[in-house]
Amino acid sequence: MDIPRPRRVLLVSYCPQPPLAEGLAAAWSRLGVETRVFHSWPCNTLYDRLVIHTLNHYAHNLRLLPKSVNLFEGHPKSHKEWRSKELLRLYHEFRPELVLITGVQRFKPEALAALHAGATVFFWFTESEKRFGEIAPELPFYHHLYVISSASLEQAQHHGVKDATLLQHAVDTSLFRPLELPPLWDWCFVGQWHERRQEYVMGLAEVSKNFVIYGSRWRKHNLLNPLLWRRLKGTGIWGEKLIELYNQTRVVVNISVWGDENRGGSGVNMRLLEVPACRACLLTDYSRDAARLLAPGQEFVSAADLPEMQTRLAALLAAPEVRQRLAHAGYEKASRVRNYDDLVSQICGDWAARRQGRLV
Repeated sequence: MDIPRPRRVLLVSYCPQPPLAEGLAAAWSRLGVETRVFHSWPCNTLYDRLVIHTLNHYAHNLRLLPKSVNLFEGHPKSHKEWRSKELLRLYHEFRPELVLITGVQRFKPEALAALHAGATVFFWFTESEKRFGEIAPELPFYHHLYVISSASLEQAQHHGVKDATLLQHAVDTSLFRPLELPPLWDWCFVGQWHERRQEYVMGLAEVSKNFVIYGSRWRKHNLLNPLLWRRLKGTGIWGEKLIELYNQTRVVVNISVWGDENRGGSGVNMRLLEVPACRACLLTDYSRDAARLLAPGQEFVSAADLPEMQTRLAALLAAPEVRQRLAHAGYEKASRVRNYDDLVSQICGDWAARRQGRLV
């Protein structure tokens, strides 16, 4: 018997990239479920962009205020006010049975309370476990909490959340696929600049200088670094261009922003499945949850720290047959282990169980 599913789902996402909400919407559409997607970040008031955001940015960077404090809290033209009102407007217009919020977006408590009273509200915490404290005040407004890491699940239990589940990322195999293109680069990295990523990239550049980087904020932090300046190819790369890059790279490197050298990080980002799904060799920093999806050392390679990653990159570049074996095994597993239909099936199961509980 088919699992009961909601008729209408409102997906609330931070922005269109990565296309997480779009992948979920497509999977629900295949089940005949009507969806709406609300990206809360791109649309905003001009006053917020030019005045509120700018003043808060400098106040936080100059450490005049902690980052948790907003100089314009409650201002009618602030982004938080706008996205909370827009969320409620869409909710009243669409009347979904399920609202799924992803990421850390900070809606007003009044808006979340209104959603909680009229629909089932699930939240998927897709950020580092180090940011879990930011969502703690919102937890009472969610009927179910999903997290991408076992460490976040432990924190949820510590906060007394009874309905919490590990929900790892999936891969869209209709997009991430092999293209059989000749390799151009020894290695590449895709992601926003972070101090930890800067350290790793500079270290890996000592192994091979035939690499490229795509991501925001790299140029700003490397204005006087000619080595990286020449290797920075763009502030972002998505869709077919990203697939081509993975297919044209001997080793795709993943460096998380939440990993540490004591093996404390646990969550995995979307690259763990997306890179192998392109039949590309993945080299990533360590995460204890990665083994829940792929086999370390057999379907991808991980490293506990920068020296180990340098050693492993050098070994992979020197052994094409090893790269090909890893890439093939990773592809075979990633292409079938977890897709967006699996994600939606798990969410529908939890929605149905909650609905059955209300009816009993």
